[in-house]
Amino acid sequence: MDFNATKLFIAVVSAGSFSAASERTGVPISTLSRKINDLEQGLKVQLLERSRQGVKPTYKGQQFFEQARLGVELLEEAQKSVTSIHRLQGKLRLSIPPDFTLWWDLIIEFQQRYPDITVFCHASERVVDLFADGVDVALRMGNLNTDDVIAKPLMTMETVFVGSPELLARYGTPRTLAEMARLPIAAWESLSHGYFEWESGIEKVKYEPVFSSNNVQGLMHYALSGKGIAQLLDFSARPWLERGELVQLLPGIATQKLPLHLVYVRHKHPSALVRAYLAFCVEWVEKLW
Repeated sequence: MDFNATKLFIAVVSAGSFSAASERTGVPISTLSRKINDLEQGLKVQLLERSRQGVKPTYKGQQFFEQARLGVELLEEAQKSVTSIHRLQGKLRLSIPPDFTLWWDLIIEFQQRYPDITVFCHASERVVDLFADGVDVALRMGNLNTDDVIAKPLMTMETVFVGSPELLARYGTPRTLAEMARLPIAAWESLSHGYFEWESGIEKVKYEPVFSSNNVQGLMHYALSGKGIAQLLDFSARPWLERGELVQLLPGIATQKLPLHLVYVRHKHPSALVRAYLAFCVEWVEKLW
C-alpha cells in the first residue's frame, strides 16, 4: 500500500474536497485524484463518494480513514523519534466561541511550550462540524447536543449582570429580576435567537433589550457607556468590576452556569498534538482557577 497516497487520502477527507486538499497540501488536484484512484484499485474498494459538492468517505472509506490516520500519525512520530530529537510539530486546527478572549493567552502559552506547533484558530458562534471542517479540537460552552464527539469537561463558567455606576445613579439599583427588566438592557442575540427571558429558581422574567448583538465587545461598550445592563461571562467583566467601572447586579441570584468542554472527533487514539493540547488546557485552567 502506498504510504504517500494514504496521507493524501486523509488530507482529502479532512478537507472535504479535492480543491481544498490541494490548497492545503500544495499537491495538484489531478495528482490527488490519480493517487486516490490507485489506492482504491490497490485495496479493491471504493473509498470516496464524489459529487459536485465535494467528497465524503464511503462506509469502508470512513473505517479506513480512522484506522489509517492513526497509523500515519504513529509512523510519523516513530520516524521523528529515531531521526532527530523528538519535538512535537505540525499544525493544530482549533475552534473557540466568539470573543472568548481568555483563550488567546492560553494559546500563546501553549505555543511557547511547543514552539514547533502552528495554530489555526477559528472563532465563530457556529457549531463547526469537526470532521467536515477539519477541526482538531473545539471549545464549546453550554450543553452538548451530539453523540458524535468525545467531550472533555474543563470548567464551569458563570455569567454576571453588570451596569455602570452612572446608570444605577439614574435608575436605582434593582433588587429583583422584574425590577432589572425595567432598565435599559443590552442583550446577546444571534440571527437565529431572539427570545429574551431570565430565569432564577422559579422566577422567570421576559424583557425587551434596547440593543442586542452577537458581539460581546458591543455589549461591554454599552455597559461601560452607561447605556444598558449587560449579562457577561465573569472573566470578561472581572477587570471592570475590580476597577469600579462596572457594578455586579443581583449577585448570587441572577447568574447562569455554563459548562465548558473540549470536544474532538471519536478517534480510537487522538494525535500527539491533540493529546498535548488537551493536557495543556487542563493544566492551564487548574492554575488559573
